[in-house]
Amino acid sequence: MAKAAQPTEGQFSRLYARLTGGAGSVAEPAPRAQAEPTEVREKIVRCLWFDQFLDSANLSTEDGRRLAVFSPGYWNEGAGPDFRNAEFAFGDEPRVRGDVEIHVAASDWGRHGHADDAMYDRVLLHVVLHNDLGEATVAQRGRRIPQLALASRLSSDLGEILGSLDPDAYPRVGCGREGACCRSVRACGRDAQWIGRFLDIAGDERMLRKAERFAGLIAKSTPDDALYEALMEVMGYSANRRAFKLLARAVPLHTLRKLVPADGDFRDTLLAVQALLFGAAGFLDAAEPPADPESARYLKSLRAKWKAAQPDFDGGAIGVAQGAPGNGRTGRMLDRTAWSLRRTRPTNHPVRRIAGMAAFLAGSLHTGLCRAMLRAIEEIPTGGAEARRCAQTLRRFHAVFEEPQPFDPAHSHEPVEWQEYWLRRTGFGRETLRRPTALIGATRTTELIVNVVVPLLLALQRDGDRARVEQRLHNVYCSLRPLSDNSITRYMKSRVFQGGPAAGEVVRSMRRQQGLMQIFHDYCESDSTICEACGFLAAVEARGERA
Repeated sequence: MAKAAQPTEGQFSRLYARLTGGAGSVAEPAPRAQAEPTEVREKIVRCLWFDQFLDSANLSTEDGRRLAVFSPGYWNEGAGPDFRNAEFAFGDEPRVRGDVEIHVAASDWGRHGHADDAMYDRVLLHVVLHNDLGEATVAQRGRRIPQLALASRLSSDLGEILGSLDPDAYPRVGCGREGACCRSVRACGRDAQWIGRFLDIAGDERMLRKAERFAGLIAKSTPDDALYEALMEVMGYSANRRAFKLLARAVPLHTLRKLVPADGDFRDTLLAVQALLFGAAGFLDAAEPPADPESARYLKSLRAKWKAAQPDFDGGAIGVAQGAPGNGRTGRMLDRTAWSLRRTRPTNHPVRRIAGMAAFLAGSLHTGLCRAMLRAIEEIPTGGAEARRCAQTLRRFHAVFEEPQPFDPAHSHEPVEWQEYWLRRTGFGRETLRRPTALIGATRTTELIVNVVVPLLLALQRDGDRARVEQRLHNVYCSLRPLSDNSITRYMKSRVFQGGPAAGEVVRSMRRQQGLMQIFHDYCESDSTICEACGFLAAVEARGERA
């Protein structure tokens, strides 16, 4: 890569757009066009439906019937309809359960050949962004399916929603298109070092884009609110990400600060935070009477604090429909339909994740969540070998999330709920784990750092102190090792490296793994960009550069 394309050490590189043919590119032969980043593709419409960015009070189908959505269904990544087992009701009719198909335009139904496809026999609703056909229904094997056009039925302006939406956080759609990456890399003499530097730049771009999204969220609320909601969402894994988002909106940060006294000791603060989150999540009501005295005493204390807070949660129970982001509802309990527990590993049960979040919140609730994160960043040493820096980073953030303050036995002889109880249990009851198990493990901590902490703190920095803090954030980012491959990184390794050993030699950091994902989401997953219009391919084949 030419000298001008070298990323600056200690800073997040801004070279990605230039190298891929975006705005501000150098004067070279005209690069292939880059996909328009703000285009509304089908996956965006799926996100709108999945998280129910809908004006639920005025929702109706194109044939004029009122529509009440109780569950959007589960996101289908295989063949067939986009969402399975959604639950909704038309007008005063009983609830029905069936599939939902999503498109950008109503005409895509026929264009994709669904009208005669038996796989779509259970589709009961066709959700589109625009009804370009002007028809109230679409045909499918002799029956008519009602349509819901979202363009005029969203909870807020589409541009505002897109500004805060992170499509990368949703399930992947499709498998991308095979391209000429491997062949071009080889033909142009781009070696592993060149690819590694490009992935570093792409990884920085991914972090900068995350920071831009956080900046938009901060502008609408506060930094602590943005951090709280983002951390809660990541805690949910794929199965309960949405439920944790609903919980954060059911118990917003200002409610926690209102109901949890600022002058209490840590023990009382933690118990109060746990009670509010467990109670609003519906887990206190669902818990069976425990057999062991420790659990019985603990559950009794939680329920007492939750009962005292009930007047602030008198809006009844909410499921996955009523608690949608953007409708402003707070102070509501979640019902059991919000949680998916069937495929959840016991150690990843939502009650354990809530307990882990409660420890962090109790230690920083009234002193500032972002301040605690900045302090953690400041206390991580910047020198030493990469492996040691990575280990120090993870240890420091484990301490922030699970050890907000050391336990002082002089304060009490009772069990310490956050430090002892949940380390040995997967629910309210007798010990179920053979050995103490962290509430937030190393993998989840790394995901919190990459997806929330680094980009949010980067968005917060002002010009006066930006360089120093950015350098520390960049050091943290670069020190993290990659997580286990997912379907996207496996596909991209096959595409760029042909799945050979070079992939492991090059993609040896979280930064480069994120770079692979950035390229995928910018080009491989795009509905309209073919390989010949790929910015990565344009950078590989750009003349005037030597590997």
